[in-house]
Amino acid sequence: MARKNERNSLVVILSSLGWPLLLGSAGSTLFYVLVFRGPLNVPAMHRYFASHPVSFVATVMFFVGLAALCLKLLDVLGQYVASNTIRLEEAPPAGQKVEDAQRLLDDLGGLSGAARGSYLGRRLRDALRFVTRKGSADGLDDELKYLADMDAARQHDSYSLIRIIIWATPMLGFLGTVIGITRALGDLDPKQLATDIQGAMDGLLAGLYIAFDTTALALSLSIVLMFIQFLIDRIETQLLAMVDIRTGEQLVGRFQEIGAGNDPHLASVERMCNEILKATQRLVGRQAKLWQTTIDAAHEHWSILSDASGEQLQVALTGALEQALVKHATEVAKVEHAGSEQARHRWEQLQTAISNNARLMQAQQQEMIKQGEVMAKAVEATGDVIRLEKSLNENLKALSGSKNFEDTVMSLSAAIHLLSARLGSPTGDVQQVDLKQSSAKGRAA
Repeated sequence: MARKNERNSLVVILSSLGWPLLLGSAGSTLFYVLVFRGPLNVPAMHRYFASHPVSFVATVMFFVGLAALCLKLLDVLGQYVASNTIRLEEAPPAGQKVEDAQRLLDDLGGLSGAARGSYLGRRLRDALRFVTRKGSADGLDDELKYLADMDAARQHDSYSLIRIIIWATPMLGFLGTVIGITRALGDLDPKQLATDIQGAMDGLLAGLYIAFDTTALALSLSIVLMFIQFLIDRIETQLLAMVDIRTGEQLVGRFQEIGAGNDPHLASVERMCNEILKATQRLVGRQAKLWQTTIDAAHEHWSILSDASGEQLQVALTGALEQALVKHATEVAKVEHAGSEQARHRWEQLQTAISNNARLMQAQQQEMIKQGEVMAKAVEATGDVIRLEKSLNENLKALSGSKNFEDTVMSLSAAIHLLSARLGSPTGDVQQVDLKQSSAKGRAA
């Protein structure tokens, strides 16, 4: 089996290289026939395609790459056509049995060779072989992803020859340029350069033209191949995307994922699973009872510990509270005694101040009484003075014409001194009676 696969791989490699080489050689031969003996026999074509051996090699490589791209394009277009003819039978609503995978493989085997070799045909065939080999549809999604990655790798590998040609063609042009420059410089005659500079320069430039023409030709041909490869690669990428969609639509969810019916050990495995399930249920029941017993014991032990801890906590809190209350009562008594002492001291100070104020007020009251008596006496004396003044005025009027007026005035002055002595006023403050004026007024009178 391994030798057969190796032979198939070798045949595929040789076919992928042989046909492009054969068709490319035939195409390049036909092209040069047209250049030398056909309608392309013009100086420009000879300059670029037939002036240097490198130009011949670059042209042949271009036709080989073009032939490979044309074959690739035909293969892709053929796969588009072949994919439309590949379709599996409709799956029942409840899903298809895994045993039907072999029948589906047989149906795919009845298709044409182009359909079987297409991306879609190969993808479906490999996926159904996976289901048949495994006896179950488990992991089919992962297998489809793996097959998609494999097809993408095959697509990339199918452009290996074209990528090498696209890479080697510019390198070949540069090689032709180097060879042309070397030949031009080697053919330069020093004697001609000394005698005929213009002729020597013309020969040098002609050689350089040919040398650079190889690079221009190689770059142009590689650019053409690159654009054609890009277009075909895009078309093939769309083909692979369509294959992914079609494969998913036809295989995903098609089979019943309940195990293989042709497995002789399936019943025993099922019985073992049932026994294991029952044993697990019994073990779970026993474990649940054991857990319940453990939980009850732990709960009871926790209750005992809680009660003991509660009593200890209560005793400790009681003792702590008693000590705290005693200490608090002592502190309160100290604070109360200090407050009472301070209040008593303040009350004594207040009583002393009140007593002092009372004595001061009593002294002020006595002074006020004395002042009142003095004022009463002064008022009484003032009334006496007023009456005395009236009496004096009357006496003065009566005595103004008498001869003994001076004696009367003296008597009046003595009376005023006496009255002033009674009122406590100094004698010097009493207004003296002007006897001269009185005498004059008496005389006038």
